[in-house]
Amino acid sequence: MSGNKQVEVHIAGQPYRFAIAPENEAALLEAVALVDDQMTRIKSGASTKGVERVAVMAAISIASDLLALKRKQQEDGTIPVDAVRARIRELNERADEALRQYAHVGTSMGSGMGSGSIGSTNTVSPAQS
Repeated sequence: MSGNKQVEVHIAGQPYRFAIAPENEAALLEAVALVDDQMTRIKSGASTKGVERVAVMAAISIASDLLALKRKQQEDGTIPVDAVRARIRELNERADEALRQYAHVGTSMGSGMGSGSIGSTNTVSPAQS
């Protein structure tokens, strides 16, 4: 893991630390914003309980969006770049709002988001308090 840096992020109010190559940091932060935004949207829009359940629902929502884009690309032979950029801007704005909301909530939601990996060499683990 030489050359990797530690990046701490917050998803659903929980801190996570990633070991990531510096050139992948922007992509990680964008992915974190997307996941956090989806979790916030799902948590606020339903009576869903438990961070783990919200995380799974957010993952399904994100995967569904990705598959829809892939189908669109296969049908058209192109990627709708402007639509993707607009969606990313919208999600970033929503993620910023969610982060502002979580700043007031603290980390009382509990844990349950285990460790996982991003890509083939990046790892995630809950941050130490």
